[in-house]
Amino acid sequence: MVLLSMILLPVLVAPFAWIGEKVNRDFPKYLSLAVGIFLAFCTAYLIVKYPGNGFAFEEFYRIYPPFDFNLHLAVDGISLVLIAIVAFLAITVTLSSWHVERPGAYFFLILIFLGPMVGVFVSLNLIWFFIFWEFTLVPMFFHIGIWGAENRIYAAMKFFIYTHLASIFLLLGIIILYLSTHTFEFGKLLNIHLDPSVAKLVWILMFIGFAVKMPVVPFHTWLPDAHVQAPSPISVFLAGLLLKMGAYGLLRWEIFLFPQTSKFFAPLMAFIAVLTIFYAGFRALAEDHIKRMVAYSSINHMGFVLLGLSALTAAGISAAVYEMVGHALVISLLFMIAGYVHHKTHTWYISELGGIMKKIPGLMTMFVIGVLAAVGLPGTAGFVGELTVMLAAFDYYGWIMVIVPLASALGAGFFMWMLQRAVFGPLREEFKNLATLKELPLVENIPLAMYIAAFIIVGVVPAIVFNLYNPVINTFAQLFQ
Repeated sequence: MVLLSMILLPVLVAPFAWIGEKVNRDFPKYLSLAVGIFLAFCTAYLIVKYPGNGFAFEEFYRIYPPFDFNLHLAVDGISLVLIAIVAFLAITVTLSSWHVERPGAYFFLILIFLGPMVGVFVSLNLIWFFIFWEFTLVPMFFHIGIWGAENRIYAAMKFFIYTHLASIFLLLGIIILYLSTHTFEFGKLLNIHLDPSVAKLVWILMFIGFAVKMPVVPFHTWLPDAHVQAPSPISVFLAGLLLKMGAYGLLRWEIFLFPQTSKFFAPLMAFIAVLTIFYAGFRALAEDHIKRMVAYSSINHMGFVLLGLSALTAAGISAAVYEMVGHALVISLLFMIAGYVHHKTHTWYISELGGIMKKIPGLMTMFVIGVLAAVGLPGTAGFVGELTVMLAAFDYYGWIMVIVPLASALGAGFFMWMLQRAVFGPLREEFKNLATLKELPLVENIPLAMYIAAFIIVGVVPAIVFNLYNPVINTFAQLFQ
């Protein structure tokens, strides 16, 4: 019942956040924080009790057996790492939203989001995976549309249309797969060999659905607008969780289920990955809007995730999952601080900033640490993630992947140039007496410190993450032999 409670509890208590605001304005945020802590304790229990390999803590609930419409929940090492990120970000996003307007509705939507988010990572029934997948869209749509910036309606509609259209392709693939196999169960699908032409059709349809969510070029255009208009804590959910859904879906429901078909399409995945890495890198280099620049850097890093997955080796898949974890921690810090910079300076544009390290050295020091992690400083998760992905890609594809390290140099270029223009240098005259340009209160510094501590710990001792899921990946990697 642990997994079911992690899905249901956030959803069931969500209405109390909305109602509770009428009694006490602070009640919704404390309720959201309590749910985040509950998810963290449940995840810690699952990690401690996890046997080390395979699926564990299985829960099976019969709903409509004739159509295999049964709720089947379980976790393996990959799922555990990702639901740990869900729990961690549930706490940090709540703390970062401590002073939000209309807290009842805001935290109601956060809680509605967390339940299906856990469901995506623990469902072993494909149709239930899809149901949870779809339910995560609705809270994000309203978060962007209500609490977003001036063009929030446009961004929310674009986000919903893009991702929902992608879900139609995903659903088509699921329907064709069911008609060919008469099951939605992961364990049964794993042992069924489809006709190669059917497998390729299903693979392409599902890949489109997952690629839009990751997103990778050319399916990426919804993401920069969504990030720019979304409140910064919601950008953390977008980058830290929604994007990981796409990569997780691709790994669990395509690469593991269709190993030979994935091998056929591996060069296509690698091409899209390299295209994404370089395209997003150059767009970030040319970008003057600080949050849009961070958004393109996020797309750039998801290109590395896809590159690792495309290697179809234990090393490549392991590196990709690690990169997902590192990216979630690092990019969350950068999005939050980009939002704080705008709140304090009243501008999003790098060319209109300058010298703000002199006024808010504490916040900017954390920003510099986040940037160094994003460009791959040794001792951070960013270094381990990119290095292992590049090594795996080079081992699988050979010398042609020598171009990928150039993308890391490109990433260092756009981030360092941004720091030089926005953070360092002489303080602009209009900022010298700006009353809002001051350090954050303690409650908003805590989540930033949590991000930094997490990506340094995971970067210094990567075995914490690798040891959890490597046995699972080594088992599935035998499918590609």
